[in-house]
Order: sequence, then structure tokens, then C-alpha cells
Amino acid sequence: MKFKWKWLENTPLHYKMNVIIALFFLFPTLGFLYFGFKYEILTDKYIPLFFLGFLFFSFLGMLMLRKMFDEISAISKEVSQRIGDRLPAGADELQGLIRSFSALESRFSGIFRELEKKKSDIAILKELSDLCYVTFDPEEIMYVTLERALALTRSEIGSVLIIDRHERKSFVVKACIGLGDHIRIGSRVPFDTSIAKYAVINKSPLVVRDIEKDSRFGRANRAHYGTKSFVCMPIKTSKEIIGVLTISRRDEGRAYENEDVEVLIPLLSNAAFTYENLRLLRENDQGRMHLRAVEKIFTVINSSFRGSELIHAILNEIQALAPFEFALVLIRDRKRVEDGIVIAELLGNAPATIAKGGMYKYEGSVIDKVLKQRTALIIDNTDTLTAEVDKAFFVHPGNQSCLLAPLKIDGGVSGVLALSAEKSDMFHHIQNLIEWIASGISLAMERNMLSDAVIQRDQELDSIKQIGRALASSTFDISKVLNYTMDMIRIIINTEAGTLFLIDDTDELESAVSFNMDLGTMESFRLKLGQGVAGYVAARGESIIVNDAARSPHFYPEIDRLTGFRTRSILCIPMISQGRVIGVIEVLNKIGGNFSPNDEDLLQSIASSVSIAIENARLYKETVAMAEHERGIRGVFQKFVPKQILDKIIHGTEDGKAVVDELKTLTLLNIDIRSSSEFVKKIGPQKTVSLLNNFFSVMGGIVFKHHGIVDKYLGDGFLALFGAPVSSTVDAENAVNAALEMKASVGEINDFCRKTFDETVVMGISIHTGEVVVGNIGFDMKMDYTVIGDPVNTVFRLQEYTKPYPNGIIISENVCRAALCRLDIREISEKFGRLKMFELLGRKED
Repeated sequence: MKFKWKWLENTPLHYKMNVIIALFFLFPTLGFLYFGFKYEILTDKYIPLFFLGFLFFSFLGMLMLRKMFDEISAISKEVSQRIGDRLPAGADELQGLIRSFSALESRFSGIFRELEKKKSDIAILKELSDLCYVTFDPEEIMYVTLERALALTRSEIGSVLIIDRHERKSFVVKACIGLGDHIRIGSRVPFDTSIAKYAVINKSPLVVRDIEKDSRFGRANRAHYGTKSFVCMPIKTSKEIIGVLTISRRDEGRAYENEDVEVLIPLLSNAAFTYENLRLLRENDQGRMHLRAVEKIFTVINSSFRGSELIHAILNEIQALAPFEFALVLIRDRKRVEDGIVIAELLGNAPATIAKGGMYKYEGSVIDKVLKQRTALIIDNTDTLTAEVDKAFFVHPGNQSCLLAPLKIDGGVSGVLALSAEKSDMFHHIQNLIEWIASGISLAMERNMLSDAVIQRDQELDSIKQIGRALASSTFDISKVLNYTMDMIRIIINTEAGTLFLIDDTDELESAVSFNMDLGTMESFRLKLGQGVAGYVAARGESIIVNDAARSPHFYPEIDRLTGFRTRSILCIPMISQGRVIGVIEVLNKIGGNFSPNDEDLLQSIASSVSIAIENARLYKETVAMAEHERGIRGVFQKFVPKQILDKIIHGTEDGKAVVDELKTLTLLNIDIRSSSEFVKKIGPQKTVSLLNNFFSVMGGIVFKHHGIVDKYLGDGFLALFGAPVSSTVDAENAVNAALEMKASVGEINDFCRKTFDETVVMGISIHTGEVVVGNIGFDMKMDYTVIGDPVNTVFRLQEYTKPYPNGIIISENVCRAALCRLDIREISEKFGRLKMFELLGRKED
């Protein structure tokens, strides 16, 4: 049974406590007094003491209980104040305490629910963090982040948009959920027209409760976005905003609040941090790959690869970095057509409509743009290309993007490297590297061109040497050599036909030799000076290049009519000898292009050699006759006249200059045999002559060996000259060397004399240097080439001083001064006038 004490309701706690104590003590006290009087217990002397003790302890218990109730009342007030729950009027402290505990229970329940939600959020973040250690795919990270964001905000539609790092003009969709076919991964959203740009620009979350009512936008909601409320959260890294996460709901009854933003902040911070780290790791890996590729390309460039092999090796390294469908190396070809480009190299699955060596006009194309701007260009959608050459190269099924990089060399652009791929974003991350590699390809191609040019130049020089050697032997059969020369010209210049014309006595050009032409027609054909290209060159003495014969005013079509040959281009070079044109070399129709200045220089070199050969052939007969004449003279006179004198007489006569007397400084050597008259007595005159001839043969040979001449024989000796007819700085040294060798040869001569005549010879040699007159001395009937002057007498007088020195050599101090080498000499005490004399003992080593 429940009793209601209305009179106690809305009364203070202390009042209720007093009522309770009063009720607790009233009945026992009245009962005690009743039984005390009835049974006279009060008369006992201890009853007052008991009653006083009872009252005392009861009062003490009441005070303690009152204190406890005061504390309960204070606690109730403090709890009410802290939880902000004001008690209603008349409510006691216990009711307030009960209300406070009820409020606390409600508050703790809310906190528990929030903790449970936080636990769920932390579990989601932990799951995302754990995923970062499992996958290294940034796109997977973004997809999982989007899933968790939708779960945290109880949303169904969302996407992750990453800003294009290369152009920053659009967002790239990296993840999307609930958008169906409206937006797909990899799609691009223009930055300027997207609402997400405001989250990037303001660097803060964008919460839209109703897009149609929001004054910032004022546009109708798009059906595929669900409700009119959505959130755009910027994805921030430590340095920049890399993208935006957008979410929305299908339930229009729930709009997004700031609490939803706060839930997403840690999730996106973690995702951005992870995405940035993965991107840096990927860029680091790509950097290492690029570095290895650069090292390999450097190795390839510096290898022995040449031509197509070299370019294909470089393109294969590029394909390892960015798998492309096909690659083209396009080179400008202004020689054949203006604004023309040629496919120099091709690698991969190129369209069947293009092939290596094909030429295309590039005006108005993306190729033209790259050549003019000199920077790389990436086309993410090749379907937007409209130029014919662009369509031929890049617009094909399966090819979505292409990259074009200029080939730069020496400050200019020689061509384009073009790569085509299936994916739209294949080349952005390696654009700078491809530009560098394109420069490497330019360098490699330039090196190839230079190498080919050097090889070609070596071949040309080798051919010129062969022609030169052939022409050097052309004195006997010039026509045969000219035929050989024209064959070499055909190979070197690479032409279809050619003719060598010579000017005859009537000043007309006649064909001397030709190739790939009707020889019978050409031999009977004559060209006047000034007629046709050949006649024009012969008349002017200047070379000419005609790469369009039909338009040349000098072209003479009559030759084509007679020979049946069709002339397209002409290179004609004059052959000039001694300032006079003696003929021309004309070659026709350069194979594989036009004639160039290099061809002109090369043919000019050959023409010069041919001119010399033809002139040599003309002079050859005269040269042979002169040689025969000279040999006759030498055969008659060389036995009596020294060779040098004979050369001077012959060449002086040929030049029309008579041999005249000269005042020259010579070194004279006199050799003489001692006691030759005793030989005559002992062995007789005939054997003496034989002995002298042997002596003169050895000693005269030594004189000639050291560039001297024997001037005259003097019975048992002779006089030798050093420095005539041609002087040098070593004349004195030559004479000294000859004298020393003569002294060393005496033993050999004595061996012969002892064996043949049972005799030995003793000689003396004197040497002197001085100024004498040298020339032809005598009269018309008898003339000698000899010397006169005091030095001649001096050298003979010095011979007298050799007698005390068997086989000795006496030289004057003039010889010591004139000799360039250091001499081992000993001064003689006697003097010839003021002239000091020395015995020559040998040469001193340096």
C-alpha cells in the first residue's frame, strides 16, 4: 500500500528529518514514561542517569544525521548547478538529487553513444591506415577513403577528384560511388565550371544545404547527385591541396551539418598524408627508373651502334618507361619540298598508311606547332586533331594520346620525336624526360650524320687518291685513265650519266669520254662555246649547279633529243690548266636528291686532277725527249766532268742562263801520296797507274759521299772542293768528315797494295777554308770548271807541313771556325804566316 504524505511534500529536507526524529523518539519516550509511573521504575536512582544518557546519545545521533543530510543537500545543489538542471519550486533536496542522477544517466548514455561512434570512426581510420601498408596504389587508397567517408556520414553518393598536376585546368576522377555512368574513373571535370573549385580556392570545406537556394551558386540540382545538399572536402597535404572529396545523400530529408565535416577531417587528413607518401614513393621509384634509363641511353649513344640500330635502341629504352603503341622520328626535308617532313625511323605497331621514308607536308599541324614553339606537346585526345598529317599519324583506333618533342641541335629544330599510346595520361609524368631524350636522339643523329659525312669524305678522298694514282700513271694511256676516272665519278657523285668534254683546235667542245650515254652520238656531237650548260661553263670558266634543267636558260635540249636521255639536274665543272679552260666535266641527274655544294667541291677537285693529267700528257713527249737529250749529255761528259757541274751546265742551258763565275767561300781538301816517284822505280809505271787508280777510286768515292767534288788530279794526289757548285752551312764539316774517313781507309788501301804490289802508301791531307772564284776557266776549245785564288795556294802550301805526320791531317784555323762540330785537334808550333795550323785527330763527342 502506498501512502501519500501530502503534508510532507514540497518541504525542506531538514524539516522532514526533524519530523522523522520526532516520530522516532516520541513513542519510545511516552512508553518509557508510562511504564515508569505504572511500575514505579522512575524511583530507581539510576533511571535519571539512563534517561540523561539516552537523551545525550540521541541528540548526538541527530546531529550526525543532520550533518549527513546537509552534505546530501550540498551535493544535490552542486550536481544541479553543474548539469544545469534547476529544481522546480518546492522540490526538496532528494528529488533534486534524483533528478540530477537521472540527468547524469542521460548524459552518460549520450557520451557512451558518442564513444561508440568514435570507436567506429577510429576503427575505420585504423582500417584505412592498415590498408596503407598493404597496397601502394593511390587510387585504391582514394576509393577506400570514399567508402569510409560515405559510411561515416551515412551517405550513398560520392567521388574523389584529384587536380591534374601538369596543367591544373581540370579534375581527374580517381574514385566514384553511386554515380552510375554519369562519371567514371579517369574522366575529367573542368576546374573552372566545377563547384569543387571553391573548396580548393578557399582551402576549407564547402557545405551546401540546398544548392538551389544557395546564393553562391543559384543553379538547379543535377539528378545524378541525389539530394540538393552535399559536402565538398578539400584533400590537403603538407604543401598543397591535391583534390576534393564530394558526398551527397539520396534522402532529401537529411541535410549536411558541420558535424559531418568534423567527422571527415581526420579521415581525409590521413588519406591525404598516405596519398602524398605513396605519390612521393612512386615519384622516387620513377626517378630511379628514369636515371637508369638515362644511363642506358648514354651507354647506347656512346656505343658502336649507328643509324637505325642506334635510334631503335633508344626508343626501346623509352618504351620501358612509357609503353607506347608506336614511335616516329620525323626529320625536316627542305631539300625536296618546303614544309616537308620525312619519317626517318619507325618503331612499333604503326598504321599501315605510313612507312619509313614517307614524306608529308606538316603546315598547320601539331607537328608544325611543335617545330615553331620548340617545346613538347601532349595531346590527351587525338580525336580532336584535324590536320591531314595528324590524322594519318595519330588518329587511329586504340590510340588516344600522343606526345611530340622537338629534336633540337645547335639552337635549331631538325625534326620531331612522336610517341602514340592507348591511354590518355601516359606521357605527363615523363614529359621532361622525353624532351631530354629527344635532345639525346638529336645528338645521336647529328653524330651519325657527322660520322657518315666523315666516312663519305674518307671514301671520297680515297676515290680521289685512286683517281690521282691513276692519273699519275696516265702518261702512257690517258684515254683509259679518263674512262676509269668517269666511272669513279659516277660512283662517288652517284649520278645517272656524265660526259667529259675537251676543247679542240677549233674552240669547240667534243666528247672525250662518257658513261650511260650513247657514245657514238656523243663522239660526233660538237658544242660551241656558250652553247648549253657545258658550253656556258667552258666560256665562263665557272662551275654551275642546275637542279631543274627544264627551267634553266642555259639548258640545251638537243642533246636529250639525240641521245634519248631525260635530263633533270646538271652539275658542270670547268677543267682549267695554266689559266686556260681545256674542257668541262658534266654529270646529270643526281640519284636520291639534288646536287649540293659538296658535290661541286668534290667534282672540282677531281677536275683539277684531270686537268693536270691532261696537261701532263701533252707535255709528256717533250719531257721524254728532254730526258733522252740529258741522258745523252750525261753519258758523254759525266766521265770527265763532276755530276754537280754537269747538272748545272745542263739546267743552266735549259733555262737559257749561262754558267757565270762566282765568288764563294769553299773548303778545299788536298790529298797527296808521299814518295810516289819511288813506286815508279820499284814497280814500274803501269803498276803505279793501277795503284793510283785504286787509291783515287777509294778516296774520290769518299769525297762524293760527303757532298764534295774532285776538281783536278795532280799526279799522285787531287784537289777536292766542298761547297761548289752548291754551298751549305756544313761544307767545312763535310770536308773534315771526308778527311777522317780517308785516314781510316788507308789500312784497307795498304792491304790491297801489299797483296798486289808488295808495297804500302803513306799520304798527307791538308784542309783550308777561304773565299775563291769558282766557274768555267779557259777558252772556247778547252774549258774547265775550277777554282782560283789564294786559298788554293794555301791548301797546297799546308801540304808541306803534313810530311812530319804520316797519314796525318793538317787544317787551318779557318776550318776550325767554319766547322760546326767539335774537333779533337792539336796546335802545331809552326805557323803559315799569321795563319795557325792544327793536326786533326778526330771529332769530340757532345
